Amino acid sequence: MILSETKEMLVIIFGAFLFMAIIGNTIKDYRRMTREAKKEVAQREKDEAYVKQLKEVIDLKTEKLQKQIKEERKEKKN
Repeated sequence: MILSETKEMLVIIFGAFLFMAIIGNTIKDYRRMTREAKKEVAQREKDEAYVKQLKEVIDLKTEKLQKQIKEERKEKKN
């Protein structure tokens, strides 16, 4: 079955429109996924910085506590 010239043009236009829509959706999805990945990386870095800071505070308090325990032991011995 041979299509008429107008039908053929409509099929070509519709196919081109469909192709551009698929490409557009692919680009949009790629950008969305990239944005989400960047957010996840930023959140992970923020969490790691918080954990490091928390570890430093805990280490400092542990040192102070150990010094107090040593001092109390020295007092008990005397």
